[in-house]
Amino acid sequence: MKKTCIIFLLLIVSVSSVPCQQPISFHKLTGAEGLNDGWVNIISQDKYGYIWIGSMGALNRFNGKTVKRFTHIRGDSTSPLPSICYAMACGTDGRLWIAFWDALVEFDYESSSFRRIKIADGININTIVPVADDKVYFSARSGLRCYNPIANRFEELAMPGDSSTKKLLDKSPAYHAIYKNGLLYIATNKGYIIYNPANKKATFYPVKELGERNVNRIMVDKKGSIWLSNYGGFKLLRMDAVSGKTEVLDNLLLVYQKETQGLAIDFIDGNNNDIWICTFLKGLLHYDTETKQLVQYKNDIRVEGSLLSNILSTAYISKDGNIWIGTTLGLNYFNPRKNLFKIRYPFVDSFLHIFSRGIEEDHEGNLWFTTGNGISKYNVKTGKYNVWQNQPGKPDQIYLNSARGIAEDANHDIWVATGGGINRLNKATGKMDFLTIKDSIPQAFYFSLNKTSDGTLWFGTRDYDGLYYYKPSEKKFHSIANHPVLGKYKGNPGRCVFVDSKKRIWIGYNGTGLVMYDQVKGTTHWWKSTDKGTNTIIGDVVVSIVEDKDGMIWISTFNGITCIDPEKEKFTSYTEENGLKSNIIGSIAVDDSNRLWFGTGAGLVMLDKSRQHFTHFGKEDGLHITDFNEHFAFTLSTGEIMMPSNQGYVMFNPLNYKTDTNSIHCFIAGIEISGGPVADMQGINKNGKLNLKPEDNFFTIELEALNFSNSGQTWYAYKLDGLEKNWHYTQDPKAVYTSVPGGSYTFRYKASTNANNWNVEEKILQVYIGTVFYKAGWFWLLIGFLMIALLVFFYRFRMNKQKQIYSLETKAESLEKEKTMVQYESLKQHLNPHFLFNSLTSLRSLIKSDSKTAASFLDGMSKVYRYVLKSGEQELVRLQDELEFVRTFTELQKIRFKEGLEVNINIDESYFNKYIAPVTLQNLVENAIKHNTADKDSPLVIEIFTEEGFVVVRNNLQRYRIVETSNKKGLASLQTLYRYYSEKPMVIKEDDKYFTIKIPLL
Repeated sequence: MKKTCIIFLLLIVSVSSVPCQQPISFHKLTGAEGLNDGWVNIISQDKYGYIWIGSMGALNRFNGKTVKRFTHIRGDSTSPLPSICYAMACGTDGRLWIAFWDALVEFDYESSSFRRIKIADGININTIVPVADDKVYFSARSGLRCYNPIANRFEELAMPGDSSTKKLLDKSPAYHAIYKNGLLYIATNKGYIIYNPANKKATFYPVKELGERNVNRIMVDKKGSIWLSNYGGFKLLRMDAVSGKTEVLDNLLLVYQKETQGLAIDFIDGNNNDIWICTFLKGLLHYDTETKQLVQYKNDIRVEGSLLSNILSTAYISKDGNIWIGTTLGLNYFNPRKNLFKIRYPFVDSFLHIFSRGIEEDHEGNLWFTTGNGISKYNVKTGKYNVWQNQPGKPDQIYLNSARGIAEDANHDIWVATGGGINRLNKATGKMDFLTIKDSIPQAFYFSLNKTSDGTLWFGTRDYDGLYYYKPSEKKFHSIANHPVLGKYKGNPGRCVFVDSKKRIWIGYNGTGLVMYDQVKGTTHWWKSTDKGTNTIIGDVVVSIVEDKDGMIWISTFNGITCIDPEKEKFTSYTEENGLKSNIIGSIAVDDSNRLWFGTGAGLVMLDKSRQHFTHFGKEDGLHITDFNEHFAFTLSTGEIMMPSNQGYVMFNPLNYKTDTNSIHCFIAGIEISGGPVADMQGINKNGKLNLKPEDNFFTIELEALNFSNSGQTWYAYKLDGLEKNWHYTQDPKAVYTSVPGGSYTFRYKASTNANNWNVEEKILQVYIGTVFYKAGWFWLLIGFLMIALLVFFYRFRMNKQKQIYSLETKAESLEKEKTMVQYESLKQHLNPHFLFNSLTSLRSLIKSDSKTAASFLDGMSKVYRYVLKSGEQELVRLQDELEFVRTFTELQKIRFKEGLEVNINIDESYFNKYIAPVTLQNLVENAIKHNTADKDSPLVIEIFTEEGFVVVRNNLQRYRIVETSNKKGLASLQTLYRYYSEKPMVIKEDDKYFTIKIPLL
C-alpha cells in the first residue's frame, strides 16, 4: 500500500506542469480528411508502406496525403465484406490478410480486389500473426489456428503424440496473440500461453493477480517483460523479465480522475524504457519503466493538435517509427523521435495565453513571458507559475496588461516594457517598480525592449524621442536625443535595436526604415525602402534584427526579409516571389548550423545555409500554429528556440531537424494510358518493366513516396532517358508524357524530403513503346531496301537505255567512220592513178634521157606503193614513218618539177612517236602541188614542221586558175576523219601568202 501511494505521489508531481505545455502535437485523420468514418478498430501497414485502417464501415488506405476507401458493393464478391474489420496483418511474403466478423479475405494488389478464404469461414479472428510464408496464426475465441496460405489448409498445432499441447490449445480461447523472438504469446483465460512454432510446444502461465479474469491484451517489450491487461477488472500488469515478479500498475489507469478508471486497450513499446498505453476514457499514457514517470495525453478541444478523443481503441507502430492511435472519432498519429515542436503556454490555463510576445530566460533558467494579458514567470524546478496581471478592483501590478518586451539586466532585475510604461521587478526589494519621467523614462506606449551584447537595455516607443537606453552599470536612463551621433534620429519610433559582432548598432524603426551606426568608424547610414532600386531594405517597418555566422545582418519587416552584407553594402531581399508564403515576417533566429528560422504570418519557415531553399512547417509537421506575431525570437541556454505567436510560444530544438535524413520509400503507384489505368502495378513494381502499344504513347506515371511525418515536404525527381536529358524536380507526383515516339526508354525516379539533397536511392522502370508499322524501323528499312531496289532498277534501266543509245550512237559513228574511211580510201585510190600516170610519164622520159636516174625513180615509186599497200591495213602510223614516206614522195615529185618544187621538213624528234593517219602528209603535199604552180622562176615551197602538238603543212600561194582533177572533197574527208581521232580540230587557214593546214598529232 505504501509503495502504491509513493508511485501515485510521483505521478502527481510529474504531471503538474502538463497543462501549460503540449509536448506532442498529434496528426489527425478524420472524415474531414477522407476517412470513411471515425470509429477505428484496427491499423496495419502493407508491403508498400501504406497504412490500412479498418473502421466500422470500410477499409481505408492512407498514403500520407489522401485516403482511398474500399467499401462493400452489393453484388460484387471482390469488394470488402459487409461486416466490421477486426484484425489485419501483412505477411512475411507481403500478402495482406484482413479478418471480418467471421470471415477472412486477402487483398489482391494486381486487381485492387478482395479474395475470400473460404476455408476460414466461421472463425471469429481476433488477431492475425504471420510467422512465415507458410505459417499465419489466428487467435480466436475458439482457440489458436495455424493457416498455411501456400497449401490453403490449416496445420496441426501439436506434434503427433503431444497430447498436453493439443489439449491446452484446444480448450484455451486466444483473445490476442503476438510473435516475439521466435515465440508466440497468447492471451487466454487466467493467464497466457507461450507457444513455440518451431517445436510445436505450448506452456500455460497462470497470473494469480488476475484471479478468475482473462487476459485481453498481451505485449512483450524490448527487455522481454510481458505486459497484460484485463478489460473487465481494469487490470494492468507487467511481468518483469529479470526478476520474474509481477508489477500491478492498475493505479496508472486512475491518473487525474480517481473516480473514473480507464481500461488498458493496447500497448506500444517505445524506444527507451517507455511504454505507450492506449486507454478507454484516459487517453494516451506514456510510462517510463525506469523513472516510473507517467505523462497523460488527452483530448482538449481548446488545443489544436491534441488527441481526437480520450476513448482509444487500438495502437500500431509503423516501420518509420510513427505511432498510430485509433479512436472513436478518427485516427491520430505521431513520431516520438520526430516530434520537433512543442507549445509552451505562458499561463496554466492555455486559454489565457492571449498574444504571446516577449521571452526572457533569467540567470536561474526560469522563463519569463509577456502577453496581451499580463506577464508570468515559469519556475523550471517547481513547474509553477507566478503571474503579474491587473485585475478589476485590485491595485495594478504593472502599467498595462498589454506587455511587450522583457529582459533581465546585469543586476538580475527584470524589466518590462508595456503599452503604458516601463516596469522593473527589483531583485533587491522583490517589488514591482513603476518608472516615470522622474527616472528619465516617460510613460508611453513601448514597442519593444532589447538587451544588447554589452548589457545595455534599449526601449523603443512611438512617443517622445522614440528611443531610450539604460546602462545597468550607471543605473541611468539616456534619451537618444542626447546621443552625440544618434541624436539626429530622435523622434523616429524605435522598434528594435541590435549590436553586431563588429560593434555596429542597428536600429529598426516603426515605419521610417533602418539606421546603422558604426562606432569604430563613427559613421551612420539610414536606409529606407524605395521603388527606385533594390539595394536597400524591403520594408520600412523593421521588426527584428539578427546576425548570422557569416556576419550577414538579417532584418524582418512586414514586406519581407532583407539580408545585408555590411562590408560590401549589398542588400538581398526575399519575398513571396522567392518562396515565402507570407511577406509578414516577425521573429528571426539563427541556429548552430547557420540556418535561419522565421516566424511569419503563414507559419514557420527555415532558410537553409546555402540561402537557396525555404522549408515551410505547418500542420503536417505537427505545428498547428501558423500566426506568428511581430515579436522577437529567443534562444534558450539549452539551444532551443522559442517564437511567440497569438496562440502560445512555439518551442523547438533546431538541431533535431536533420535535413540529411531525406530517404523515403518511393514506388510507382499507378500508370494511366489513353485507354485507362494499367492494372498490374504489382508486376510492374516487381519486374520494373512496362510494355505499351503504339497507340498508348500518351501516358502518366504516378509516383508515391510515403512520408507520414510531413508529406508537404516530399519532393520527386524523374526523367525519361532516351527522351529527356534533364531531371524534373517537383512536388507533383505525376509524370505526364505525350506523343512519345516508339522505342525503348528508361524511366528514372526517386524521392526526397530535402529539395537540395538528392543523394538517395534511384529506381528505374524500363519502358517499351511499340511502333506503328509505318514508323517502325523494319518498315523504314524495308522502304529503304525498296527504294534502293527501285533506284538500282531505275539505274540499270537508264544504263541499259544509255547502252542502247550508246550502241546506236556507236553504230552510227562506226557507220559514219566507215563512210569516212571509204571516202578516205576512195580518196587514196583516187589519188594513186594520177600519181601513177604522172610518174610513168616522168619515167618514160627518164628512160630515154637518163637510164640511171630512171632506175632510181622506179625504186622510189616501189617504196611509195609499198608504203601505201602496207598502211592500208592500219588506221594510224607513226609520224616518223609518215615523214620517211613523204620524203620519198617529194623526191619523186622533184624529178618532175626540178627546181620548181621545194619541200622543207623540220620536225622535232620528240614527236616522232606520235601518230597520224596514213598518207595524210602525202595527200596534203600532193594537194599543194595540185592547186599551185611550180616552176623555176616561181617555185612552190612546202614546209612541214611541228607546233604545239600539231604537224603543220604550209605552202606559199600561187594558185592555178582551174584545177581540172579536183573533186573538192579531200580536205573535208580529212577533217571528218580527225574528228574521230582527236578532240583537237584540224585547222585550215588561208591568207594572202600562205595556205596552212594543222593536223593534230595522236
